[in-house]
Amino acid sequence: MKTDLDKTALGVLMVLAFALFLTISLGSQAGIRISVNLPEQIAPFQKITLTFSEPVNAQMAEALLDIQPAVEGQIEWLDFRSLAFSPSRPFELDVEYKLSLRPGVLTEDGAELKRKRSWRMKVREPLIAYLKTGEGESAVWTMDLNGEPAQRLTPEGVKVISFDASRGGEFIIFAAANEKTGIDLWRVSRSGTDAALLLDCGFDRCSMPAVSPNGLRIAYSREAAGPGPDLPYGSPRVWVLDLQSGDNRPVYADPQILGYSPAWSPDSQKLASYDGLADQIRMFDFTTSRQFIFSSNTGGPVAWSPDSAKFMFTDIQQGENGLRTRLRLADLSLNDATTLLGENDEIDYSYYSLAWSPVENRVVLGFRSY
Repeated sequence: MKTDLDKTALGVLMVLAFALFLTISLGSQAGIRISVNLPEQIAPFQKITLTFSEPVNAQMAEALLDIQPAVEGQIEWLDFRSLAFSPSRPFELDVEYKLSLRPGVLTEDGAELKRKRSWRMKVREPLIAYLKTGEGESAVWTMDLNGEPAQRLTPEGVKVISFDASRGGEFIIFAAANEKTGIDLWRVSRSGTDAALLLDCGFDRCSMPAVSPNGLRIAYSREAAGPGPDLPYGSPRVWVLDLQSGDNRPVYADPQILGYSPAWSPDSQKLASYDGLADQIRMFDFTTSRQFIFSSNTGGPVAWSPDSAKFMFTDIQQGENGLRTRLRLADLSLNDATTLLGENDEIDYSYYSLAWSPVENRVVLGFRSY
C-alpha cells in the first residue's frame, strides 16, 4: 500500500512539473502581454495607462511607445508594470489618434513584446457647463455644440452655490445649501445620473470648490459655523479634500491664515488663495511644503503659467495721479513679483479676469475703457 501511494505521489509531482514547464514555455513563446485603459471616446486630457503582464525596463518600454499624430506629454511609472501617459496639450477634436507599441525587448533578460499592439482613439464631443439661476432654481446645466437641448446636470431641489469641472470633463464638484443652513460639497459625473454627497459640512459653509488638474484633490473655502445660531460664521480658510484617501484638512495649520478663491497650478502641486484680512495672495507648494506670499489688495483670481513656475495677479497702487490697477507677475523661482501693466497708465483701466493660455505664452485679460 505504501509503495502504491509513493508511486501515486510521484506521478502527481511529475504531472505538476510538466504543467509548470509547459506554462513557462508557452509564456515565453507568447511574450509579454499588454492591456490598456481606453474608453470608447477619450477626454481631451485623457490619462492613458498601459499595464504589462510582468515588470519591464522603463527606458526600453518608453522607446517602443508611439502616438500619432504626435502629442506632447509626460510619462509616469505607477509601478514596475504600469505606465501612464498624460498629454501636456489636449487631444484635438475630430482627429483620430493611434497609440502603438512596437515589437522589441522589454527586460534585461530578453523578454519581448512579440508583435505590434495598436489602439485607435478619438476625443468625445465637448459639453459646456453653466450655472442657471432664477425661476426658483439654481442648478448646473450642460449643452453641446450641436444645438441639442440643454440638460440639467444637478438634481431637482438642490440649490447650487458654485461649481468646478475636472480638467478632462469626467465630473463636476458643486457646492449646495443643506437643511442646516450650511453648504455641502457634491459630486456628479458628466452624465448627470449619479449625483451624490461628497462632503457633509454640517453647519459649516464649504464653497468655491476647485478640482486639481490631475483630478485627485478638491480645494475649497470653509467658513466655520458660529458657536450659536445667532452668531456669525468664521472667516474663510482654504481646505483640501483628497478624493482617494478621504483626508480632509486645512492647507495651513495656523488658524489665523485665511483664504478663499483657491486656484491650482497646472501640475497640481501648488495652490494659490487670497487672504483678504492680510491683503495677500498665499501660495503653498505641496511637494516642498514651502509657502510664498505676495501683496495684493484686489482679491482677484490668479492665472498660472503652463509650467506652474509663475502666476499673474492684480493689485491697486496709489500714485501721483491717483489709484492705478497693476497687472503683476509672480516668479516662484525668484520669490519676487514684477509689474507688467498699469505702472504708467494715464488712467486706471481696472484690469481683471486674467487667463493664461495652457498651450501658448499668451495672456487674455479684461479692462475697463473710458
